[in-house]
Amino acid sequence: MSDIRVAVVGIDGTGKTTVVRRIRERDGFAVVHAIRNHEDPHSPFAELSRALADASAVADALGRVQLKVAVLCLQLWLYGPAERRAAARSRVLLADRHPLVDPLVYLPMFGQLERDAEPGGDVEAWWRKQDPRAASAVRDWLRACRGDTDPWPLGEELLRVGAEPPHTMLDTLSRRFGVTMPDRVLMLDLPVAEALRRTHERTRDTELHETSAFLTATRRRYGTVLDWLREARPDVAVRRIDCSGRSVEEVTDSVRRALGPPGT
Repeated sequence: MSDIRVAVVGIDGTGKTTVVRRIRERDGFAVVHAIRNHEDPHSPFAELSRALADASAVADALGRVQLKVAVLCLQLWLYGPAERRAAARSRVLLADRHPLVDPLVYLPMFGQLERDAEPGGDVEAWWRKQDPRAASAVRDWLRACRGDTDPWPLGEELLRVGAEPPHTMLDTLSRRFGVTMPDRVLMLDLPVAEALRRTHERTRDTELHETSAFLTATRRRYGTVLDWLREARPDVAVRRIDCSGRSVEEVTDSVRRALGPPGT
């Protein structure tokens, strides 16, 4: 089992996925991608993860936060099995995002977005706009996790969790996903303008939350959450790594040093 579990977090565009991939390739450490599990070329959950990414993109296109949050929950439910599998391979396990840290940031913020209480025809449209094979995989996973195939109540439920106090939210999410807090949390920090430039250079479509105002609030919220973790969970080491104006290699070296000496 892994001796050290480290979550790498931060707003979109900070290079989390690239950095952990380079460390995996260079040092052989195990990596789990909390949202996009298919970034792991050896993941047995890759096909389902790609289907969930497609479902998330459709939720973005429809602009329905309940569907976006429901898919997020389905993605995070993959983390526990992936972590247990990866932990057997390496003494150091890196998480690209974490199902207990990132929801503390995002769920309260998604809950503040303007939204209609009823789905109208958007749940049916959400299923219809997905690739049929991908939709079938999403439907099966939703049924396995929830016992039914309606994503709307799941999204509403997660938004209610996001309105709870942090310690209650943390306990709820830990039970839901069957995971515990990492030993260390490394926040990759980047000014919003620089992060937006990077996200807009990607080939995929812009996500529902990738706006200047939302990313600014998210960056602030990460600071609040990590300050709370320092007080409430002193057993979890928290560190901020400045990425502004730095190359991928420089940030990767900073993250690697934060993990400890070679051979850790």
